[in-house]
Amino acid sequence: MKLKVIILLFLMCILPLANAQVKDGKVNKITDGEYKALVHDYTYNTDSWVFKGKQNVVIDFSAEWCGPCKALSPTLEELAKEYAGKVLFYKVDIDECKELAQAYGIRSVPTMLFCPANGNTPTAITGAYPKEEIINVMEYVFK
Repeated sequence: MKLKVIILLFLMCILPLANAQVKDGKVNKITDGEYKALVHDYTYNTDSWVFKGKQNVVIDFSAEWCGPCKALSPTLEELAKEYAGKVLFYKVDIDECKELAQAYGIRSVPTMLFCPANGNTPTAITGAYPKEEIINVMEYVFK
């Protein structure tokens, strides 16, 4: 019985990572489980930031119904191509990942979370910023 439980727990940890098909040079839509496997397991590390990535990451918290989110999307796709190999871009739908959005206090979209590969605390900005402003934030946070 204990072996079955251990195997089940192992599969629950490994499956989100196996399902994540992260592609460099594009904005990758990820689920709550993929977020926990790729970025930060906020349910396990509730009091501290433990970044799981090896590369700088920008996470776009958005929603299908959000006009500014839709307007921001092409800019993030451009940046994903321009920063391929340097920065990974993820998109999280707050309606599909309510627990994740709540854990981070996301109350307004779009909100972008900039996670440096060095493990420093991420920086968040809310709003549909122009490309140049997003680049400025990336350069500041990822320096």
